[in-house]
Amino acid sequence: YALFDKYFKTIGCTSPSCPAGTGKDSAHYLLSWYYAWGGALDANAGWAWRIGSSHAHFGYQNPMAAYALSTVPALQPRGATATQDWAASFDRQLELYRWLQSADGGIAGGATNNWDGAYATPPAGTATFYGMAYTEAPVYPDP
Repeated sequence: YALFDKYFKTIGCTSPSCPAGTGKDSAHYLLSWYYAWGGALDANAGWAWRIGSSHAHFGYQNPMAAYALSTVPALQPRGATATQDWAASFDRQLELYRWLQSADGGIAGGATNNWDGAYATPPAGTATFYGMAYTEAPVYPDP
């Protein structure tokens, strides 16, 4: 779930009514701010949950892990496209670092697919990264 939009909306969505993505068009291939899942301890309770985030902060990226998961046979996940997904994540994370780097060398902020926590349209002129809007404080405005 870390590599996908919180509600699996297509990347670049700017409206709460955007449809859910299909295939991997809701994947941003970045490590999002959070992801979690759980369920009842009682096997008869019949409920479970999962949640993720649409925000990717530069500080949450881990290109070394993405590289290892895509190239080291002993660490490669067994999913049908897992190594390709982690290879794409490795490339995307490095691109994000370059995109966020200031002329003075500092790296800050991140990108979001869920502007203002409501899939709103970002202000005119907002820089984008693969359709995700730049934000200096990813997650902060998301309720």
